[in-house]
Amino acid sequence: MDLTFEDALTADKLTALMRSTWTWDDRALRRDLSSLLVDVAAANGVTDEAIARTLRARSLAAGARFAADVLGPHLIADAGSARRHEFVAAAIDPTAFDRAGTAAHGEVRSRTTDYLSTLSEAEYAEESTWLKLATAQDAGLGTAMRAYGYSLSTTPLLSNIGLAWQSLRALGADGTEYRERIESGELRATLAGAEHSGSWDPTLVRTKAEPNGERWRLAGTKLFVPDAAGADLILIVARSIAGPSLYAVDADATGLSITELDSIDATRPLFRVELNDTPAVLLGKEGRGGALMQTTMDAAMTALAGEQVGLIERAIAILRRRDLGNAGPDLAQVALDHATAVSLWMQAQSADAEAGSAAMAHIGCSTASLRVASLTAELAGDSDNAAAILRRALASSLLFGGPAVFYERLLDRLGI
Repeated sequence: MDLTFEDALTADKLTALMRSTWTWDDRALRRDLSSLLVDVAAANGVTDEAIARTLRARSLAAGARFAADVLGPHLIADAGSARRHEFVAAAIDPTAFDRAGTAAHGEVRSRTTDYLSTLSEAEYAEESTWLKLATAQDAGLGTAMRAYGYSLSTTPLLSNIGLAWQSLRALGADGTEYRERIESGELRATLAGAEHSGSWDPTLVRTKAEPNGERWRLAGTKLFVPDAAGADLILIVARSIAGPSLYAVDADATGLSITELDSIDATRPLFRVELNDTPAVLLGKEGRGGALMQTTMDAAMTALAGEQVGLIERAIAILRRRDLGNAGPDLAQVALDHATAVSLWMQAQSADAEAGSAAMAHIGCSTASLRVASLTAELAGDSDNAAAILRRALASSLLFGGPAVFYERLLDRLGI
């Protein structure tokens, strides 16, 4: 039964089920759909057998309950639903998957100490190597971001490389000059995409761009901009008549005002950037900012997932100092969360990554890192280290809009 049902837990089939029952516009069910797709993907990418069985059983149980919610009255009796037969057997008895998950989870619990202890053997790149490592090869950025998260560094790696450098790389030849200056260490940059809503969706951009000879003038306010005060160059997403576009603004440009926001994470301060008839240079083609931002955001979410994996591992290092001999279900959940985050992150940075994998990594790694950080802060009492991890985990999970937008972002990436 579970093999056939597992085959039905795909974006296409679940979407068809929702459309067949008129529940497609139910926002709660759309969010549940996104969460379910993330769970299924995570389970498929885990190599540890006991953890994989646990996550798989949990995703099947969640899928069964999701199908029951979507089918509604059509689950009770066959009234001609075209999709009912694919889901009905599992939907009426999700406890079969619950039992399998409980058994597999018991095995994970018995091995939790060993699993967490193996993480102490991990080696993290030194901060002095991050810039060269991150810009030399694709996998290098992930390695640097993982070390960045583990160290809770205040260096602007996410803003300078994860955001600015990756957006310039997405531009291709048009971004070469600035990109090479960042790589050499000559230039430090950041990207200003979000505004009042906190979303990085370019369709919500209201900052205006108007031509002024060979240059442009920008007017508007960008918010939640990391490292704006320390950057030599700020890349601004602004809207011209042709649509969203990307512009470069020098830190000493006239009409530019930068104010630090009251942020919860002192290790990564955020800023308001106000533009008042500020001179700027158009990068790339006018009106192509929408496609550029989608590419950049996918790359940035993948980079951020690496940081979140590092955060989880730093939290685990604190937990390991406790007595793990009597590891309970909470610590077994830590192992499950770590394996989930690594699975989704590795899938997102794969050379043949599937559509939506970056958005899945952002959802899964945000959820996992926040849960592990919260548990660590609870168990560690008044530890400043644990509190700092929790603040970074919370801030990272919300930086690109948080759950209010990242579930719908995933569906958008999947073309749903």
